[in-house]
Amino acid sequence: MSHDPLSPSEALRTRAGTVLGAVSLFVLVYSLMIVGQILLGVIAVAVLSVGPYLSYRVFAALDSLADAAQRIAAAREREADEGGSRFDRPVDRGDSASREPSAERATERER
Repeated sequence: MSHDPLSPSEALRTRAGTVLGAVSLFVLVYSLMIVGQILLGVIAVAVLSVGPYLSYRVFAALDSLADAAQRIAAAREREADEGGSRFDRPVDRGDSASREPSAERATERER
């Protein structure tokens, strides 16, 4: 399931985006005209418009990460079903019993 997050202009075209945009504009105009405090309007607009959009983007990013983790797990599962993964095989690099001693070099036990 791949997500294509909406851009800010696309988000404003949705019903929720239109409502949040209208409420944000109303709060900004109210804070400037009636109350006379610009900081209150800026904070309210930021909370009402930027907050939900950033939450949506974070949710979309987390969903993409979960989707990628599921695809990785499915690929590893397929590898395991096909006869073993390359990560499951033991490596015998330091096992002296599995290799023949070299004729030119004497090991510690032979000295």
